[in-house]
Amino acid sequence: MVRVTVVGAGIAGLTTALYAVTAGHHVVVLDRTDRLGGRGTSQTVDGAPFGYGLHLLHRRGPLIKVIKKISRLPLVLASPRLDRLHVSNIGPLRPRNNVRLAAQRRRAMRQGDSSSEVAQAAALLAGSGVLRYGDRYAALQKQRLAVVGEGWAGLVGRMAAALDEVGVLIEPNCEVIGVEEGRVTLDNGRTFESDVVVLATGASQAARLLKTIDSHALNAVTPVRASTLDALLSSRPLSDKHGVIDAKEGAYITDLANIQPKLNLEGALLSAVMVERPNESSEQRNERFEAFLERTAKGWHHHVVHQRKQTSITVQTTGTKPSFDRYVEHRIFLAGEWVDCEHELADAAAATGKMCGQNIA
Repeated sequence: MVRVTVVGAGIAGLTTALYAVTAGHHVVVLDRTDRLGGRGTSQTVDGAPFGYGLHLLHRRGPLIKVIKKISRLPLVLASPRLDRLHVSNIGPLRPRNNVRLAAQRRRAMRQGDSSSEVAQAAALLAGSGVLRYGDRYAALQKQRLAVVGEGWAGLVGRMAAALDEVGVLIEPNCEVIGVEEGRVTLDNGRTFESDVVVLATGASQAARLLKTIDSHALNAVTPVRASTLDALLSSRPLSDKHGVIDAKEGAYITDLANIQPKLNLEGALLSAVMVERPNESSEQRNERFEAFLERTAKGWHHHVVHQRKQTSITVQTTGTKPSFDRYVEHRIFLAGEWVDCEHELADAAAATGKMCGQNIA
C-alpha cells in the first residue's frame, strides 16, 4: 500500500483518487476551496445548473466511463441538434428544408474543411472555444456530445459519494505552498507525508509548486482565456434555437433549456463563451462579448432572473504538455486537462487521473 496525497479536488483529482484507492492505496485529497469539482462543476440556482460557460459531455469519453463505473443511476443527457445550431449570418448547421444545402454543409463538416465557416463553427463549439477537428468534432456531428441534466455538480457529487463510501478523506480549504519528495506543506504550517503526490490542480498552480525542481515547468503550456456568461432568463431570446455560433468572433451562445427539456425551465438558460484574441486585453474582449450577446440574444439583459459572469477565466490550455509521469523521479505525478493526453477537456482530466491512479507503485 502506498500513501498518496492528491492536490486538487477537480475531475482529475477525484478520478485519481478513485483509481488509486481501487488499487489498494491510502489516499488523501486536498483542495484550496470548499467546493469540489474546481471549474468542472456547477451550482444550482432557482432549479437551474450554473456552470462556467458551456461544456458538453462526451457520451463515449473517459469521464462518463468513470461515472458509469461508480454509479448505477442513469444520467439524463440531451444532445444539441445540428438543425437547431445556427451559424451567425449563415443559418443552421444542417438545414431542414434544403436538401442540397444540407448535403453541402454535411460534406464540409465531415471533411473538416477549415475554410468553411460551418465546419469552423462546429469545431469551435465542440472544442469549447478552440478550433479542433478531432474526436469531439466528430462526436458533435453524431450527437454524442450532451448537456447533463443534473449539471456537472451531479457528476462531481457521484464521484465524491463513491470516495466517501470507501473512506477517502477530502480536506477543503487547504492552500498547498510546497511539494518536496513526498512532503506536502500547507500555508498554515501543516504537512502531509506521502509516498506519492499527484498534482491535479490547474496548470498555473502546478507550475508554481514545481518551480523548486524545474524552473521552466509548464512554460510550453499556454492558457486559453475567455469571457463567459451563464444566465437564467424569464424569456427565450433564442426562440427554439439550441445555439448560435460565430467562429470569426470566437464565440457561441446556447440555450440549455432548449437542448435539455428535462430541466423544466419556463425561460431560457443561456450559456455563452468568447475566447481571447492575440494581444487583446480583457476589456476589449468583454466589449466584443457584450456586442455579440446583444446581437444574438437581443434584449436578454432585460429578462435576467440570475446570472454569473466571468470576465477572464482559463477555459483550457494549448501547447506542448508534459506527460503524467514527467516528474516521477521526484515522486510526483501530474493530472489535468493540461497534461499530455489523446483526449480533450474534462475527458483529458479524467484520463490523466486514471493514468496516475493506475500507475502508482
